[in-house]
Amino acid sequence: MKAKLAFIALAMAVAPAWAADPVGDLSKVTGLSERKVTMLVGNRTAFAEYPYTYNRAYKKFVAAVGKDNYERLMDGEAIALRDAQGNEYLVQLDRETLSERDAL
Repeated sequence: MKAKLAFIALAMAVAPAWAADPVGDLSKVTGLSERKVTMLVGNRTAFAEYPYTYNRAYKKFVAAVGKDNYERLMDGEAIALRDAQGNEYLVQLDRETLSERDAL
């Protein structure tokens, strides 16, 4: 247990260099498209499909990452996730990057 916590702490220290595409990683873990992930963690009203698909995508996203991890992620903290194949991802959102991505 201590080794796992030490690994997570080390991974969090190098997270900015390691996790180059947090939206892509979240897409792989949740099974949602990158566009839907960006809608969920960024400015949702910038997406035309927001009124119709947000609630369904939100439920799927929270079910995949967990409620506590979702809240930490939205607070700007780094979280460790595992996809269906067992690959681990360390994800931390950068609000500036997301706002630039929304503008595209």
